[in-house]
Amino acid sequence: MTYRILIADDQEASRKVLKQMIDKVASDSFSIIDEAVDGVELVEKVIQHQPDLVMCDIEMPRKRGIDAIRECVQTMPSLAYIFTTAHDRFAVEAFDLNALDYVMKPIQISRLHLALNRAKKRLEQKQTEEAETQKANNRIPIRFNRSLYYVQVEDILFIEKRDRKSVIHTPYQSYSSTETLEYFLDFLDDSFVQSHRSFIIHLTHISHIQTSGKSYLVYFHGYDTPAQISKQNIQRIHELMSYFQS
Repeated sequence: MTYRILIADDQEASRKVLKQMIDKVASDSFSIIDEAVDGVELVEKVIQHQPDLVMCDIEMPRKRGIDAIRECVQTMPSLAYIFTTAHDRFAVEAFDLNALDYVMKPIQISRLHLALNRAKKRLEQKQTEEAETQKANNRIPIRFNRSLYYVQVEDILFIEKRDRKSVIHTPYQSYSSTETLEYFLDFLDDSFVQSHRSFIIHLTHISHIQTSGKSYLVYFHGYDTPAQISKQNIQRIHELMSYFQS
């Protein structure tokens, strides 16, 4: 999974160096979604983007980084953040605010790598805990149009891999997500099956299956758009259908 970073620093040069370092040591795990140039803009952009991680300078115009983060966590308590600063006198205040790390400037790439690894482990733990909670509640959290939706598992007809995104089809709305099909499988029970390398289908909602060349189209009650079943999976799905009737 790729976690989303918001960088906040009033110095353009500092933001540029930090972006280059992140791209060099952690581009497989983190992507930079936006930048803020002061504390007020940081608060606005956290609300707008809901990032997974903020890397934040402390002394910034209009609002200190620590004060901005304190305001952010009031509306987004799960926000993770790392402070970057040229001053060590703020360390106690930063850790009292439960910062993941406190990285001194000029930032050393090895030190940044350590901080990002720490953040990745914390975010993975948080994701696992959230997945377990939502699975118990039969819901899946989905980021869509800059919001976080909680979709009832029972409402899902099928999930489709489309380019680099996943599209979750329900009778009332389709949601586009950057998560992989494997991410969604962690939330789903045995009534869902991967019918094709690009599709997960909900067996209880199937109305009929028809041939289409060398593969098969599967349709769902009250929904016009079909999913696909590969030739290799059709027999297994026919067998499973006897256990999962709508």
